[in-house]
Amino acid sequence: MKKLFLCACVFFLFAACQSNDRTVKAFLAATNSNDTGKISQIISEDFTYSGPESTLNKEMYLKTIDSLKYNESRFNLNILNIQNCDSIVKTEEKLTSIVDSLLDVTPKIINNKTYRFSEGKLKSVTIDTVLNAVEYWNNLLEKAEPVDFWIKEQYGELDDNEIFTNIKKYLTEYLTLPVSERTKITRYTNLQGVYVSENYFYTKLIFRGKKTVSVIGLATLGIPYATSYELDENYVKINTVDGDLLLEIKDNKTLIGEGIAKGTYKKQNNK
Repeated sequence: MKKLFLCACVFFLFAACQSNDRTVKAFLAATNSNDTGKISQIISEDFTYSGPESTLNKEMYLKTIDSLKYNESRFNLNILNIQNCDSIVKTEEKLTSIVDSLLDVTPKIINNKTYRFSEGKLKSVTIDTVLNAVEYWNNLLEKAEPVDFWIKEQYGELDDNEIFTNIKKYLTEYLTLPVSERTKITRYTNLQGVYVSENYFYTKLIFRGKKTVSVIGLATLGIPYATSYELDENYVKINTVDGDLLLEIKDNKTLIGEGIAKGTYKKQNNK
């Protein structure tokens, strides 16, 4: 009798673990497909979702998921590893999106989570650790900025909602451009912003778009002088009343001036 009782306990415990395992997978599938109706059936009324910086209750979580329904850049969650027992399930999940897939952004973000259950409902989800976040966002920014620059040049100023709703279209169009054209767009993108130097004739250069640059210094009596520039491979030629200024692009934060513009021009953090 005792042996039969123990076997029954093990069976029911195993069945409960398997049930929780399936519930977590169903929850993630519903989250990935923005199915708030299905999610609402899975989670408890006092459900909480706790991330590194904030905690969402049931209503807030459902609203967040619903708001991403038409956002093509949203993340999908994929289980890499799952461990379950009793009322707790632990997972290792990889976040992927159409953006990082098409732009080959690496490494991927990995979340370690704890799922807790109560009375057959998912009571809480806690993100315990986040791996590769800084590296991921740095690489994403580096690869996405030229796309953003191209979209604005091609389609004008668009709000974020318009871009994110149709991001697959924009990315596909951008990636069909010749490599040489994308390389040039990246140079234009990196050039945008404010550069300062110790050359008192030209102390500051402000690049905006593919043609416009403002020159400031003794040569302009300290008054911003708007003019045009041309990009030729790794060189920038600026048109001024005193003749053309020639600068070499050393890297994405440094220009090296020649002639009257001689000196090192460093990019400020704020564009």
